[in-house]
Amino acid sequence: MTALREYAEHWFAHTALRIDRPNGLTLSAQWIGQVTGARPGFDAELRQIALAALNGSQRELVHRGLAALAVIGGPEDVDAIQALVKNPDPYIAGAASTARFEIAHRAA
Repeated sequence: MTALREYAEHWFAHTALRIDRPNGLTLSAQWIGQVTGARPGFDAELRQIALAALNGSQRELVHRGLAALAVIGGPEDVDAIQALVKNPDPYIAGAASTARFEIAHRAA
């Protein structure tokens, strides 16, 4: 494991990325942008970690994964996100819908 990957995993586990509150997406984008500016390649590592989190059982980490992907995800990530749009948990379903929307509108 590289030092950057280890840092990204720690950052993801301990940073409260949110997209369910006002300005949550803006703050998440700022935080990710700041770290990426200081640590090139961070966004690619974070994307992989976020995608892996979508398959986890920890509700908060799934939400963080969706929040990260709303900021740095691409069209290739939409299938993984789409699977969560109909999640019975409205917290996860709402975050998945937001992430899908943000990716679609960023790619347009």
